[in-house]
Amino acid sequence: MSTEIIIHRDDIVKEGYLVKQSKIMKEWRRRWFVLTPQYLCSFKTQGENRNPTEAIRLRECQTVKSADEDTGKENSFRVDTPGRVFLLIADTTADKESWIGHIGRQMVRPTVLTDAEYA
Repeated sequence: MSTEIIIHRDDIVKEGYLVKQSKIMKEWRRRWFVLTPQYLCSFKTQGENRNPTEAIRLRECQTVKSADEDTGKENSFRVDTPGRVFLLIADTTADKESWIGHIGRQMVRPTVLTDAEYA
């Protein structure tokens, strides 16, 4: 990634462990995820705040939705971007729904704020 991403504690909307499918090998790996108003980032360990292993720019996301049928695994969801579909698994159904809700709200937030400014 060309630009360094550093997460500031004040910017964190939600954080916690999720299991993600790796890009090349399609292996499932447990990672610490941090959601900010701009990015969904993954880190190898909890407490890291710079140089994420993945950084999904939320304004490029097209959808976030349940993916149990896509993966054959419970509590899974997907984040679709133009270049890639990210498959993630939460520990519980409640956690999955929470992640989907928080990510979805961050995806629509800039548009809502822009519309409100001109209303």
